[in-house]
Amino acid sequence: MKLRCINLVSQKPEGLAGFYQKVLGGTVQEIVPGRWELPAGGVALVFTHTCEEVRVPTESCGLEFQVANADGEYARLQGAGVPVEAPPATYPWQWRGFGVKDPDGNNLDFVQYVGDK
Repeated sequence: MKLRCINLVSQKPEGLAGFYQKVLGGTVQEIVPGRWELPAGGVALVFTHTCEEVRVPTESCGLEFQVANADGEYARLQGAGVPVEAPPATYPWQWRGFGVKDPDGNNLDFVQYVGDK
């Protein structure tokens, strides 16, 4: 079994897709009218429309991306105008990272393994 995609529904899916393209790089493609896809680490993020208001609980799980350099990603996102909640921190479980929220409030974490040094 292989995870193929993660669906993110939004009242403004085209804008959400643009945000993820800026944050993750790559190219968003509108596969069919109203469905955008962005490849991300072997999985596609899919953005589709919902008429419902999207309410994301503050402590909900989100998407976590492993990066080679958390501090470099932090600087890149700040330079791109992405609101970043706090600078990278190193955690006792040997990972360094920081988080952002997408326009709908979904949590995104960018983490780097810093153990075994």
